[in-house]
Formats: sequence, structure tokens, C-alpha cells
Amino acid sequence: MTLESFFGLDTDSSGSAESREKFQEMMRESAKAAKAISGHQAQQKKQEDKLAKILMRYMKDPSKSDIVFLVIKLLQENVPGAFILAVLSIADPEMEKELRTTFEAAVLLEGSTLATFGAENFIPENIKVELNAWGDSIMKAGLLMPGKTLQSVLTPEQKLKSLVLDLLEFSLEEFLERHTIDFSPDRIRQVALLSIQSVLLKLREVSKEKSDIEIIETPVAETSA
Repeated sequence: MTLESFFGLDTDSSGSAESREKFQEMMRESAKAAKAISGHQAQQKKQEDKLAKILMRYMKDPSKSDIVFLVIKLLQENVPGAFILAVLSIADPEMEKELRTTFEAAVLLEGSTLATFGAENFIPENIKVELNAWGDSIMKAGLLMPGKTLQSVLTPEQKLKSLVLDLLEFSLEEFLERHTIDFSPDRIRQVALLSIQSVLLKLREVSKEKSDIEIIETPVAETSA
């Protein structure tokens, strides 16, 4: 049995030109999909490696044991490593610098979180810029696999999981403390919820239009356009 007949493409014993063309097209599409998935997995692994390095650093600090445990719990909940890393990015001084540089150099996503922090008078202007860079980073991470991200960060009742909110609050608290900004726990929670609400709305919107596999198979030029 030939591969063509196995796929139901052989119309006669010799194989028609049309069936061979269909088979070749199928193989080309399969190769493109495999390449896209491989590239996507490499991108995810790169982010997961960064997350692992941060966790290894945190494990050496007894005061960070709670956050290490929290991240492990989130991974057990199947929250993508890239999404966790994006949320943690503002808590880490080195990653914060990288985030700021990226924000200054990049074009913001359509529907950027910049609008979220545009009218919050209680947040200093320079801090708004970094919070919006952070929000964009979280959104970009979520858009790698919006379906899986939503499924893993929301409860069956479509509410944000408390574990995710805990990570957002930890990251914000670390960031604000480093910038000597004194916010109450309630205010920190308010900013955390502001940070994530537009992200979740965007992920819902995109996941309704395309499945994760369709997004993975979309050429990079299209996704960044």
C-alpha cells in the first residue's frame, strides 16, 4: 500500500496526477504545521527556562519560599510558564529593566493596557508607564495560547483564580516597594485587577476567533502584523 492510497488519495492503480498533487499539498501543509509547532515550543521553552532560573534564585532566599510554592501550584494548574514569567517580570529588578526597554522600543498592541492606567490619578505617571509595559507583556504571553491560558487562569465560573491574583499582588508589591511607593493591600489588589481585566477580555476575544493550534500555525509575519 502506498502513502497516497493510505490517505485515500489514490483513484486508480497508477495514481492520478490530481491525487498525487493532493497528497503533496497535504505533506507541505503538514511540514508547515510541524515547523510552526516546533518554533512555538522553542519559544515556550525559552520562557520556561527564564522562569526556572528565577525560581532557582528564589529558592536560595528563605523569604521567597511562599512565592516558589505559589509558582509550583500555578504550574500544576497548567498555567503556561510564559504567562507566569510575564506576571513575575515586574517583581524582578533585572526583568523590569528588560521590560522597560521593550516597552520603549516596541509598538503597543492594539487595545493596549495603556488605556487601563490612563486615568488612575493615584498612580504616578512614571509608574503608569511601567505598569502598562507589564500589562502588555502579560497580554503577549497570554496570546501565545489564549485558549489554554484562559482555561488555566479562570475557574469554571469564569472568575480569576485566587492563585493568579496572589501572583499579581506579590509582583506588584515587590515592584512598588522597590520604588518606595506605599499602597495599602486593598489598593494593590485594585491595581492587580486593573492589570488583568483588559488582558482577559483580549484573550477571550482572540480565542473566539482562532483556536490555539490555528494561532500556533499562523506565520510569525501575520501574528506580528
